[in-house]
Amino acid sequence: MLAKSALVYGLVLWAGGLIHLTFAAIPETRILDDRLVRLRMMAGMMKRYNPLAWTAIPVLTVSATYLALMKNMGFPEAAALTTLYTALALDFVHSFVYGPRAAKGDVKARRTAFNIARVEVPLVVALPLLLTMLM
Repeated sequence: MLAKSALVYGLVLWAGGLIHLTFAAIPETRILDDRLVRLRMMAGMMKRYNPLAWTAIPVLTVSATYLALMKNMGFPEAAALTTLYTALALDFVHSFVYGPRAAKGDVKARRTAFNIARVEVPLVVALPLLLTMLM
């Protein structure tokens, strides 16, 4: 029961926050004409979101892995974990490599961060459905 609760907690905080940023908060910043204000707003949102996300990620990873192993991991569980681990790896590169460079105004890093997000977000959107197989 604890592992299932931890899975939901991690999924809601990390994936829910990422989905909100992607489909609501970030698009809304585009109404701002001043690029520097937009960058500061994004940096402020990420400064608040990242500690929550990076606290939830280990909880999500450990609980999902534990639940998959307890189910004698078959293809569905392996697919769920592969999707999770891939999304986490992309999020790590986005958050710690290209995101900070983009926040400083690096146009090439911004494009790369955007492209990473284009791959990461569909994986994250699929996670709730995939991870329910572990419950």
